[in-house]
Amino acid sequence: TFPVFPMPPKKGGKADPKKGGKPKKDNKGGAKKAKKKWSKGKVREKLANAVLWDQAIRDKLYSEVPKYKVITVAILSDRLKISGSLAREALRELSAEGKIRRVADDCKIYTRVIPSEK
Repeated sequence: TFPVFPMPPKKGGKADPKKGGKPKKDNKGGAKKAKKKWSKGKVREKLANAVLWDQAIRDKLYSEVPKYKVITVAILSDRLKISGSLAREALRELSAEGKIRRVADDCKIYTRVIPSEK
């Protein structure tokens, strides 16, 4: 038979929870595990765009917009703080008056009218 030697004590020793060792790990798995908390996602703030014409917006429309290089519904809506329907109406109005012109017939992108083109 083999001789029996006593094992030397471990260097780390047993972690006593009362003495501030590592806390016990929860080994839950499957159905017992806590459900994942889903984040609500990023919330965009609501835009307070105007839905009716007022004199200040109309003045800005006629003074600034004909000087823009590229004019679209989104650009008007963003810069003048107006709704998309007002922006579409403004594009039709300015185009009919000849203050802006359409880049192509099949898209709603407009540009300024250069005086030599009139």
